[in-house]
Amino acid sequence: MLAFPTVVLSAWFFGMAGSFGCAIVAVTLVDLLLTKAQFRFSTGFQQQELRFVLFLLLSTLLGVLIRRWAEQRSELQAQELKKSLILAQTQKQMAEERARAGEALRDRDAALQIALQASGMGLWTWDVQRGSLQWSDELFRIIGYAPGETEASNDLWFNAIHPDDVAEVRADMEQVLATRETFRKQYRVVLPDGTIRWVEGQGRCQRDSSGRASWLMGVVTDVTQRKLAEEAMLRAEKLAVAGRLAASVAHEINNPLEAVTNLLYLITMSRSAEDAHAHAKIALDELMRVSMITQSTLKFHRQQGMPTITMLSEVVEGVLAVFRPRLNKARIKVEVRTVDEVAIACMPGEAQQIFTNLISNAIEALPGSGLIVIRLRRSNDWRSRMVTGMRVTICDNGVGMDRSTMQHIFEPFFTTKPDTGTGLGMWVVTQLVERHHGSIRVWSRQGYGGSGTVFSVFLPTAHPAQAKGVDTEAIAAPAVQV
Repeated sequence: MLAFPTVVLSAWFFGMAGSFGCAIVAVTLVDLLLTKAQFRFSTGFQQQELRFVLFLLLSTLLGVLIRRWAEQRSELQAQELKKSLILAQTQKQMAEERARAGEALRDRDAALQIALQASGMGLWTWDVQRGSLQWSDELFRIIGYAPGETEASNDLWFNAIHPDDVAEVRADMEQVLATRETFRKQYRVVLPDGTIRWVEGQGRCQRDSSGRASWLMGVVTDVTQRKLAEEAMLRAEKLAVAGRLAASVAHEINNPLEAVTNLLYLITMSRSAEDAHAHAKIALDELMRVSMITQSTLKFHRQQGMPTITMLSEVVEGVLAVFRPRLNKARIKVEVRTVDEVAIACMPGEAQQIFTNLISNAIEALPGSGLIVIRLRRSNDWRSRMVTGMRVTICDNGVGMDRSTMQHIFEPFFTTKPDTGTGLGMWVVTQLVERHHGSIRVWSRQGYGGSGTVFSVFLPTAHPAQAKGVDTEAIAAPAVQV
């Protein structure tokens, strides 16, 4: 019993050789000191020798196995300790990375807030299914609140929208939730102090696998200064167009007035009543011509607050009446073709300004004699086939435009006539067409085989935002072909 633990401990500390030597020493000591003479191993029998061999083998094997087990246990403990150290180091690194990521995120968020505030843009996200809504700080400022002063909510935003724009914005939002993926709209908001601002909202709708709207996210931009600048440029261009029209009308009226002056002189010099009567009749015809010109001009320049039922053929004929002397002098032939015309709801003055710019550009594109073809017909909007209206196509066989000019033609202050042009004409045309919820396109070519330009303007029959107070039955009634 004493020998076994001794051998085991020897194996533990000294390995295989140590355990074997310890076993031999233990057997020798037991043989010399603890056994009787008749049972001494050195002089004993075969059975005692067998016991001696078994003791050596078993004790040595047991010591080695325990040593192996101890080594494996130590290795396992070392591995677990190493894993613990690696895990602790990994957790430390992850914590440091999270801290650095958090700092970087805060820095980026601060930079984003500065950029949004500088550009007047506010970010928002709406989890439609959970009903959670998040706004950036600038979005609160846009509607006149300090960040954190109140909680973000749809009711707060719709209460800030101008009463005249709420219904249209709600309808547009419902359409986005139902079918559309992107949205963009300009409308007004009223601040708590009564100040009115123009904002532009745009964003995207994300849907789940079943097609339901799950997330809406977008930006709201304060475009008040831009709207004021646009209105200023519109007024400036309107004044320029008014000046050109005034010059054309003055030139148109000057000829009959000169004729009337001469006829009145002839009347004073007439020797008979018959001659005076004949001269007076001619003078009256010239005065009626002047009256017709002034009435046709005033008809389309009386700005009205609401859209009216308008025949675009009358607008075009009124514009051509103003340009008739210029057309005759330049020997330019004009053909007006009207097919299946219907009346539309629009601002006649703005419609006249659209076609005045386009026809004036067509005349300037014809250095000598040429042809301008104006076609009016019922059509559909190419962007949405469900929208009906009138399409006016103005085609000339002038010098045409190159690709670079066509790319910038609708930009403000871009002009090919730096000496006489302001660069606002075509930009104003696009603004007025968009105000009527229409569209404009242009095609042009240059070459020896033929050159020319085509402008196509589509104006809808009536838009929901324009149709208040408009007789829709009058719009739907077909017009007499011209």
